[in-house]
Parts: sequence; structure tokens; C-alpha cells
Amino acid sequence: MRREIKPTARYCLSEELMKRLFVLLAGVLTVVASVTVGAGQADAGPLQQLNTNGNTFGTFGDHSLCRGAITYRIDSVAKKRGLVKVTATSHGFLGEGAGWKKNPRCRVLFKTEIHSGRGLFLEKWTTGSFGPRAGEKKVWDVLTGSGPGYIGITTYAVNSPVRIPQSPAGPAFFMIVP
Repeated sequence: MRREIKPTARYCLSEELMKRLFVLLAGVLTVVASVTVGAGQADAGPLQQLNTNGNTFGTFGDHSLCRGAITYRIDSVAKKRGLVKVTATSHGFLGEGAGWKKNPRCRVLFKTEIHSGRGLFLEKWTTGSFGPRAGEKKVWDVLTGSGPGYIGITTYAVNSPVRIPQSPAGPAFFMIVP
């Protein structure tokens, strides 16, 4: 004799609930796929970004007590997916004494820290040199990978065997990279 097992009410899902679960699951999968695959076409221009602590910071350089302020900007690179262009623009640097009069250039070491789908705590080191004129620029490319990401920039001492920060935590950019 064969016994039939009838499902009880607590184990049955109604048709309406099944439809809702299916729509919710399809929405979650769509979001995950769009973040994983990328964030759109790679066009040059400003990125969708959130900057949490400003984008202009003061720093020190390598000689004669040179110091100045730098404004940072990030943009996407045309037709290159997952690449971000960082631009550091000087507001003019000052120094003291005969050493500055002889060589009015202030060298700075930039540490760019990247957190993205490509990896966590990735670093790119770049040097820049600025004089007393405002508007001098240093531009470098950072490979972040497509999707959500974070870039943090801090300046360090150029001619020190130990990495000594020359500025407080610099700008922090949260963005979606095409």
C-alpha cells in the first residue's frame, strides 16, 4: 500500500510569493552582473564620484623648507576601460634661504592607494616637481579596473629611506570606473 504525503501549509509557497521571490532574485542578479562586468562605456570626462574630505591639501617638499598646496582631480581616460587619470595641480610652492633661490623647485612623492575589483591596498608611487608658479600640473594614470573603486592620495618625503608622510591623509575618492 502506497502512502501519499500531502504538503502542509507551512511548506507550500503561494504563487504570488513565488513571483515576488523570482523578481527579487532577478533584480539582485542584474545588479551583481552590472557591477561585475563594468560601469558603462569608457569616455573621457569626470567620473561619478564621492569625495569625502576635500581635494586641496598642503604638503612639504624635499629641501629649503619648501611647502605648498595641491589640488587633486580624477577623470576617466577615453577608450580605456578601468583606467583613471589623476591630476595634481599646484597652487604655488614657497621655500626659504639661499637653497631655494638657487633651486626654486620642490619635489614631492605621491602615494596613490587603490581599492577596487582589481585588488585591495594596491599602491602606485609617482614623483612630481613644482615651482613658485601656480597651475603647474603632474598627471599620472592609475589602473583600477572597471566598477566601484577607491583612490586615496598622500604625499611622502622624497629623499628618505623611510616612508615619512608629509601631509595628513589626503583626498579620498570613491567612484564608479567605466
